[in-house]
Amino acid sequence: MLTADVLNCSFPNWYTTFEKVTIPSTIIPLPEPVLEYLLEDAQLVLPVECNSENMDGVEDDYEDFGDINWEENTVSSELQQKSFSEFSRKITESLREMGGQMFIKLNWSSPKDATWIVFNNSLRCSSLSQLYLLLKSSDFIVHDLTRPFKFCIDEETVKPSVQYSLILRNWLDVNPGSEFRCFVKEEELIAICQRDNSNYYDHIAIQQESIKQDIISFFREHIKNKFPSADFVFDVIRTKKDKVILVDFNPFGETTEALFFSWDELRDSSLDLEFRFATDSSGVQPHPYRHYSIPQDFVDLSSGTDPNKLIDFINLKNRTEEQRQDSDSD
Repeated sequence: MLTADVLNCSFPNWYTTFEKVTIPSTIIPLPEPVLEYLLEDAQLVLPVECNSENMDGVEDDYEDFGDINWEENTVSSELQQKSFSEFSRKITESLREMGGQMFIKLNWSSPKDATWIVFNNSLRCSSLSQLYLLLKSSDFIVHDLTRPFKFCIDEETVKPSVQYSLILRNWLDVNPGSEFRCFVKEEELIAICQRDNSNYYDHIAIQQESIKQDIISFFREHIKNKFPSADFVFDVIRTKKDKVILVDFNPFGETTEALFFSWDELRDSSLDLEFRFATDSSGVQPHPYRHYSIPQDFVDLSSGTDPNKLIDFINLKNRTEEQRQDSDSD
């Protein structure tokens, strides 16, 4: 795997070419102050623009969390808060245009390891606070920003420049059993795999030939010879028969999960096109992001040792509950 292959999989580098067969998205360049904020090894304090989303709580609202010096904490929080007014404005405008719900990622990764921080346990964002919390709490995002070329054989000799971007995508309610990962070697589709390898879906076995043929047809019509790398991985959603949607491209190598395959198998040029999926519940694997649970931020929140995190977290909880109630009433 070369640095050029990783760069080819960077979302801004492929989106225009495949825009008609993927999810509508907005690309917002990541300003240097935002990049620095995401990389700061400091307490989780949301930007100033999130304040308008927070409830105006009083001390009685938080009496179960022990004694907090609210006056002192307010001053401390104000001193540490950053402001990204123009960047946040663009996000808010896009969120409104997308109907109040969106999926977020950077050039390569989404913060899927950080869903523990939000109450819906989902990457579906409906506010600035949710967006910043997810980005700030994700190890995957840090990897994107610091070591995207970790497994590249030419990492030490090639020093590519990366324009980092925030990607906002229209939210789709997707059945995880309709997601598939596809492996391409030397411009040929060699393997297809169930994307969610932590669950068994009986419909995949029943429809396996139809699923396989739909993905092969999609690859030949829309992907083959159009992506600049000869070896790569792409993810799709097969929503129904004859309907396949491109989700993302990934490098062909260890930085990408091989799921029910191994990378030794996938590098074997003799491997014929094979479709693997869980044939029963005993074939599933542990959820790949379980070990990311209960990070230090959560420990600080639960113990009340960091009032700033506690206040942001409680405010987000109340706002999320209000949004849920508004949705139910509609």
